[in-house]
Amino acid sequence: MWTETVDALPIKPGKSSYEQICCLIYVNGAYEVAVWNCEHDCWDDAEGDDFRYHPKQPRCWMPLDAPPPTPQETP
Repeated sequence: MWTETVDALPIKPGKSSYEQICCLIYVNGAYEVAVWNCEHDCWDDAEGDDFRYHPKQPRCWMPLDAPPPTPQETP
């Protein structure tokens, strides 16, 4: 479900420092994957390491599910 940035921004999920939330955003007439940086309250690039957008620059956002584990990550 889409959330308008004027209504709400992603909320930090836990108590760990430097948490990030992977999202699909709609900005400048296009969809793109971005990471919400919970510590700096801004949108980072898809790799989560560089500032991309100010908090309310995208029109709306939707959290993405975590990807399934790769075969190397399964116990």
